Amino acid sequence: MTTALVSHGRAVVDLGADPPRTRGRIDPLRVAIAVGALVVFTAVLAIVWGDPTAGWWDFGISQWVDHVKDWLILNRSDNWAFVDGFTPVAHFLNNLVQWTVDGLNFVTWVGVLAAATLVALRVSGWSAALIAAAGTVLIGVLQLWDSAMLTVALILVSVVIAFALGIPLGILSARRSGFERATKVGLDAMQVLPAFCYLLPMVLLFDIGYPPAIIATVVFALPATIRLTAHGIRGVPASAVEVGTAFGADSRQTLRKIELPLARPALLLAVNQTVNLALGVVVIAALVGAGGLGQDVLTALQHVDVGAGFQAGLAIVTIAIVVDRMSRGRTQTAARAYQKARTPERARAELIAGVVLIVVLVIGAKIASAGSFPTSVHWSIVGPVNDVVDWIRESLGWLSSLSDFVVTDILTPMRDFLTDLPWWGVAGGLTAIGWISGGRRVAIACAVALLVIAGLQTTQSDSGSIWFDTMDTLTQVTIAVLLSVLIAIPIGVVAGLSERFLTGIRPLLDAMQVLPAFVYLVPVIALFNPGRFPGIVASLVYALPLGIRLTALGIRDVPPTTIEAAQAMGATRVQVLVKVQMPQAWRSILLGVNQTILMVFSVVVIAGLIGGGALGLDVVYGLSKGQLGLGIEAGIAIVALAVVLDRITQAWGASSGRRTPHAG
Repeated sequence: MTTALVSHGRAVVDLGADPPRTRGRIDPLRVAIAVGALVVFTAVLAIVWGDPTAGWWDFGISQWVDHVKDWLILNRSDNWAFVDGFTPVAHFLNNLVQWTVDGLNFVTWVGVLAAATLVALRVSGWSAALIAAAGTVLIGVLQLWDSAMLTVALILVSVVIAFALGIPLGILSARRSGFERATKVGLDAMQVLPAFCYLLPMVLLFDIGYPPAIIATVVFALPATIRLTAHGIRGVPASAVEVGTAFGADSRQTLRKIELPLARPALLLAVNQTVNLALGVVVIAALVGAGGLGQDVLTALQHVDVGAGFQAGLAIVTIAIVVDRMSRGRTQTAARAYQKARTPERARAELIAGVVLIVVLVIGAKIASAGSFPTSVHWSIVGPVNDVVDWIRESLGWLSSLSDFVVTDILTPMRDFLTDLPWWGVAGGLTAIGWISGGRRVAIACAVALLVIAGLQTTQSDSGSIWFDTMDTLTQVTIAVLLSVLIAIPIGVVAGLSERFLTGIRPLLDAMQVLPAFVYLVPVIALFNPGRFPGIVASLVYALPLGIRLTALGIRDVPPTTIEAAQAMGATRVQVLVKVQMPQAWRSILLGVNQTILMVFSVVVIAGLIGGGALGLDVVYGLSKGQLGLGIEAGIAIVALAVVLDRITQAWGASSGRRTPHAG
């Protein structure tokens, strides 16, 4: 499954699966055979099975999971697995978070400000240090210091655990290709499966509070840590390793003194991405009692308080920006100049001076009793934001009509069409599309995934089958992806052609990408009627940055010599764009479509909280009502549907890459 990691204009793309073997272009004979086979298959099954759902095909996963849940609840107090395993781990994680919070409170807000500024100065330079300092002060000015420190503590613990696990596994992946192939599918599933689904079993094993939130965050962020570490190790020049070996360094010395130092930029990017992914889970973690800024956003969503939700979301984005400046690193020119001037004596002096400065400031703050951020310094944006929302609601009353139109005239007819068809007809059609797109391997993957969905029967819908809710989710994802692509491609093309435009929108793209999906739901639910459409709008906004960036990347990566050759042949600017740049950037654009699908899935599911229904409601209901089996089955259906759409769009990109070998 294709995965992409994008951080503030920089893209690290990891093709998580070998592209399917396809011919350079679609074979008409293959299409004819697929259509004929589908017609025969449909005719035969229409005689045998006429039901729209496979009621006879039931894996019984929900019942089995619920039995396991009941057994665990009854034996929690005396079973050795809990007494000697899960319960001590939960206590340890609780203590880690509490110790971290106590440590942040002990150093006071002055110490936190000084530490963030000095680390950013050391890693990224003066401009980053000023931004980190301003961001830290802004969190306090917004009167969210205590909530932010709890969120920072949760993230610190999660990131440390993710790195303790991810760096060794990343090194192993870089050195042993067999291990990477063996873990690739698992890492893909960890990224696609909604964090909701991680919380379901974690709550059962570790109870509510910090532990399930930390473990869910680690599972969600671990793939990025592993893959970026492996990317950094692979990027170390072979000549550097050979020099170390020639001087007698063994494998451990080579790793510690050559590979890891040279892989530092990738490791810093791993920190950046891991924190961003962790911030995306903080709101979801609030559902299990983790607290922090996530609880502030969740409370705002429950009360439809756009101002409060936006203010908490701004604090989350600010944390992400501060961490980014602390981990971005210097430019190559500045880094070379700094390393050249930085002797070992200077490095020790900088470290000692920084520690002494922080200690002096903390002691001064303790003497002045300046523990938490002073409440006398505050600035609230809750009122102004709510006033703007009220004005928009009064001035743009047609937004509600637009929501009703999309739901009544587009989403509902699409869903009814898919659910009225027999399940095997839909499965056969999608499998045929997979076969035409990528051959036998893609078709088999689609068929297996759809058969798995058909065998999931527990749901809250009237149909009595997960299949109905899967088709509902498919319609929402389809509309959201289409709208995202229609908006992202034109903006991405302009960004690819204009460096100034890309620089101007980059901060907005950063904020859109870092802001948790829950935050988008707050203003959307205030502007539109509750239901499926707000979830589509929120997922569209959440998925846009990646589509824009990958489109711009494809346009910018077209070789200048190719453009010059077209211009020399008399092509106009529009002709160069349409006939040269767009075709060669098509593979990157399709990768953006692929990634948009995966990101839309994560938000459409969350939309179950605001009336989006479908699989998202099943997952939320399973978490909130303790119906673990229902939530697990819905999570499996989400992953299976994501696999179908991912494999098909990935095959399109692979086929495009073969037709345009110089693209991307």
